[in-house]
Amino acid sequence: MTDLPGIVRLRDQREALTLRTILTAARGLFAEHGYARTPIRAIAKEAGVSPQTIYAHFGSKAGVLAGLIDLMDEEAGLPDLMAEAAELTDGVELCGLLARAARQVRERCGDIVTMMNSGATVDPEIAATRAEGASRNRLGVEMIMARIREAGHHVDPRAADIAIALMSAGVHDSLVEEAGWSHDDYEAWLRRTLVSAVLDGGHGHS
Repeated sequence: MTDLPGIVRLRDQREALTLRTILTAARGLFAEHGYARTPIRAIAKEAGVSPQTIYAHFGSKAGVLAGLIDLMDEEAGLPDLMAEAAELTDGVELCGLLARAARQVRERCGDIVTMMNSGATVDPEIAATRAEGASRNRLGVEMIMARIREAGHHVDPRAADIAIALMSAGVHDSLVEEAGWSHDDYEAWLRRTLVSAVLDGGHGHS
């Protein structure tokens, strides 16, 4: 007997909800107690599931940590922004999209970024997960730069390196956390700076 499509969708929705519940619980506990001091059983208790459920979905605590990268991408709206990028041809607008992506990651998921950056110095599993996130970030930036080039814009040969540096957590924290800028200020500044640093001579359409 085959499952009806509606039953399959419902099962998928329930599984997605379980995954999100586990990741949300882990996110809070890692932030509060640290990754090393948060056992699977504590995540399971917080999420209202059995430890076996977590192992079945993620394999290990390191797997849960890796899942936070997917959660961060989703909460920051990165898949939607990449889909939007596929429809754009203007270099300035594409730089603006990168600025919006950086802003949404920091604004919505700054706690995950902070945990990854601070934990990576002391825990190899966090370092590996952060490296995966950085690799994914670079791939996204390089795709945007390729899109700008395909649209006929002249782009600095090291455009991806420059953009990644400008979009880094350190730059954001210096301006927003230390200097007191709003996220609107930060995004507007980043957009202007990316345009002038990445596009040849800062030329593009406004």
